[in-house]
Amino acid sequence: MIPIRKTIKRFERFLVYRILHADDTPHRLALGIALGIFVAWTPTIGLQMVLVLLLASLVRANGRVGVPLVWISNPLTMVFIYYPNYLVGRYLLGWFADQPRASYSYEKLRAHLDQMRLRGIFTGEFWRNLGDLVLEVGAVELIVGSVVVGLVLGGIMYIVSYRFIVWYRTHNPIFQRLHLRRKKEASLGKTE
Repeated sequence: MIPIRKTIKRFERFLVYRILHADDTPHRLALGIALGIFVAWTPTIGLQMVLVLLLASLVRANGRVGVPLVWISNPLTMVFIYYPNYLVGRYLLGWFADQPRASYSYEKLRAHLDQMRLRGIFTGEFWRNLGDLVLEVGAVELIVGSVVVGLVLGGIMYIVSYRFIVWYRTHNPIFQRLHLRRKKEASLGKTE
């Protein structure tokens, strides 16, 4: 197991050198982060990195900062991400406790996943069982809930990350010198 301090240091290096110091605008960086979070909350495991890069190219976002964020959803965390998404989707679609699908509880889902044996995630049988589970639980509810939750979290992350990137760049001496140098170069270019 990786010690928590080492994990925090890795995250800090990623945040500072891959996001805050990336040579891109705060809007494009924040949009890449928002796309990464949105895609992480969709049930597209296996396609998520490609999906982030594709969406980033469509909306002109920085996809490189969004790709690592999709790793939040993985076979070990999918129950904790997708089950609440399913509940949100079921609520939004109007299927409440009196409907037959409501009998699918967290315990039943957990038992189904235990039966699938998570240690065999690299087998075709695991993925077939996972597909059957999604269809049995309710693919429509899961997709609707995942899109809604992903949009909300992505929107929140866009606002938070955009403001943080702008704040960091205005208060960091490296970016202040860079801004002054670019301003000076721009004024010299106008006089020539």
